Amino acid sequence: LSDDRERKLNDIGFTWLEAGTSNDAVWEDRFEQLVAYKKEHGHCRVPTASGPLANWVHKRRAEYRKNLLGEKTSLSEDRVRKLNGIGFTWHCTGRNVEAGRSNEAAWEDRYEQLVAYKEEHGDCRVPTLSGPLGAWVSLQRVEYQKRLRGEKSHLTDKRERKLNDLGFTWQCIF
Repeated sequence: LSDDRERKLNDIGFTWLEAGTSNDAVWEDRFEQLVAYKKEHGHCRVPTASGPLANWVHKRRAEYRKNLLGEKTSLSEDRVRKLNGIGFTWHCTGRNVEAGRSNEAAWEDRYEQLVAYKEEHGDCRVPTLSGPLGAWVSLQRVEYQKRLRGEKSHLTDKRERKLNDLGFTWQCIF
């Protein structure tokens, strides 16, 4: 490997594995770095220019999107739960994914999908990686945890009441 190629890989945040280091160990190391970043900055939105941690965070989001599309990735349910547990932000575009729609309208659409899910399955425990509804349900739990910690949250009193009235499960272990 030439010095130039090594420099280019370092510039994009390439993770070099030492002999005998597992991918799980690297994942846990980056996760701990993200926990420290959140402790310092109050969020998990690592700027792109922040080097290897930003690259790792970007890859987690990409894997999550692939999982939602049904593609196989190394992002397990357990890792999704760990990231959700620290308030990981899966979407950082700053705009609603459904262009031209208000956040309230998009929220109500997903709520109606959850109502239909409950009618079919008898509960609101949508698997996180089962598609857009699973991602939305997971996000509601993250927003609820933010409220409990007194942090800014998009889960309003009205939304929380609606979900409670539906029998929403705020802490779910599959």
